[in-house]
Amino acid sequence: MTNRKTALLSVFGALLVICVLQEITGAINPVKTIKTDLSPDEISITTGSETINLNLKNNSWYVGDDGYLASKSDVDAMIKAVQQIKVLDKVGKFGSALDDRYELSDEKSKTVRASKAGKELASIRIGKTSSTGSQTYALVNGKNDILLLSGNLSSTFAKSASELRSKTVYTVDEKNVQSATVTMGSKTWGLENTAKQGEKAVWSLTGNVQNFNLDQNLAQAWIQNICFLNINSWISDSTPLPANKLTSFQLVTKSGDTILVDIYESGSGDNKQYIGTSSATQHKFDLTKYLTEKFAKDCEDLKVKDNA
Repeated sequence: MTNRKTALLSVFGALLVICVLQEITGAINPVKTIKTDLSPDEISITTGSETINLNLKNNSWYVGDDGYLASKSDVDAMIKAVQQIKVLDKVGKFGSALDDRYELSDEKSKTVRASKAGKELASIRIGKTSSTGSQTYALVNGKNDILLLSGNLSSTFAKSASELRSKTVYTVDEKNVQSATVTMGSKTWGLENTAKQGEKAVWSLTGNVQNFNLDQNLAQAWIQNICFLNINSWISDSTPLPANKLTSFQLVTKSGDTILVDIYESGSGDNKQYIGTSSATQHKFDLTKYLTEKFAKDCEDLKVKDNA
């Protein structure tokens, strides 16, 4: 037998051994997926004596009963985690010394329940994260088997109620804006879309200001900026509003919806604070100087620049 044939047979034999081992390993420890095709309308996260409830209402998720919108990215990650639970291994039984080892006791674990129309779809008692940080020890659907699950579920469900609150007060499609108005003291100015339906927006200056040559590109850029309000943070509803109202803002959509934003200013210099209220939420919020400047815009900034 030639050396070449011997080498080829050796390689073939090695590949055969690898294939057999993979078949055996796969048969012993296959990845099992516990899944549901239904999407929940309620998710609860219990840690010790504290429970956070997330509820779906009118196609939007809310944190608790206080009217705070939930962060979409966080909720999407949670829904994905409960709809497809990937089991890598079974490591023991609950109710033994392993409970503490895998942090599945009442004091150290957190329990997630997802339901739809009052019917539970899935429950996960989340314990310790593996040393790699990419797997989690848990109990699933009330059973006593301690399972090793794919993913860092502790991280997915770790946020507090305040951390789960969305920082978005409102968002509007830029193409759906009909007008926007700013009032600061006795001065009121605004932009009105005078284009015909389906045509590119044409902005006209309104208010008690002297008319000037409006830069359409600058006007459109400002409209883009005020189509959404992502705040710095939420503050206590009992926080008193400062006496000085810096600006009142109104946005009207082509469908007839009106959004109001009032921003109040306190302090001076580097210690200035901006507190906002809006018709889009029942809660008060804190704004940075940069965010405030979007709604305290001077119409003079939208003039066509003199190149002379």
